[in-house]
Amino acid sequence: MISALRIVVIGSGIAGLTAARRLDELGHVVSVLDKGRRPGGRLATRIVDGGALADHGAQFFTVRSELFRARVAGWLADGTVLEWCRGFSCADGHPRYAAAGGMARLAACMAAGLDIRQSVRVECVRPVMDGWVVSWPAGRGAPAGSIEADAVVLSAPVPQSAALLAGHVSVPELTYDPTISLLVALDRPPSIPAPGGLQLADHATWSWIADNVAKGISRLPAVTLHTRPDVAAARCGQDVDSLTADLLSAARPWLQDAEVLDVVLHRWRYATPNVAFPKRCWTARGGRLVLAGDAFGGSRVGIH
Repeated sequence: MISALRIVVIGSGIAGLTAARRLDELGHVVSVLDKGRRPGGRLATRIVDGGALADHGAQFFTVRSELFRARVAGWLADGTVLEWCRGFSCADGHPRYAAAGGMARLAACMAAGLDIRQSVRVECVRPVMDGWVVSWPAGRGAPAGSIEADAVVLSAPVPQSAALLAGHVSVPELTYDPTISLLVALDRPPSIPAPGGLQLADHATWSWIADNVAKGISRLPAVTLHTRPDVAAARCGQDVDSLTADLLSAARPWLQDAEVLDVVLHRWRYATPNVAFPKRCWTARGGRLVLAGDAFGGSRVGIH
């Protein structure tokens, strides 16, 4: 019989929540720490003007393992997720899944019943004897604190995890592309062909455009647009108002003559890993330190 371990998972995105759920099922004592106000990470959904919903992080996911397939079957059965389509420009037979009510709803479902502490901005993860101390300063009305753990799972983007371990453990150097997400609420449907998603390889500004009504998550018209990585990198310092105006102009071919009711801009610094680590995770100190997430193993739920 395996003795129960005290395990801290840092990051409440899909990788962190999956790890926490599995470890909890195995009988370990698990706490999840995340700097955000709600679980999900890039499983992110915004409510825009009038109640329209728009995913502004991960847009869909696919199934690449039998273990995950079984989990998704359960979500399909209880209505947590839906099959959006089987390809965009052409059908390829591989289901793309979305979450009913937005990707944030999937995160909330995965988080149910777990010990999750949001708005905790971890500052340091340091080894002590055969374990770890995870510490954080006071912030957002919450006091400073720390947890002693037998093992730590870091599921945040690798540069952020590396910063937490700096001076104690060296980790693989992995880089990410940024993107800028633009959410636009409209008074009428946009001009986006079925099934409501466009993956653009050669556009000067956009890499992805989605109709959130066609996707099945919003009752009211709302469009999600993601910039190309080079556009996001070049314009990371531009003020929000002028950047929003420029991006709205670039989006107009798909908005046509619809009136813009609301617009929200979000910058994702670590949107997509450039090159995946070849294994599903990276471990150190006898497996008591684990790095995981969309940069590992080539299978990800990232920014599309």
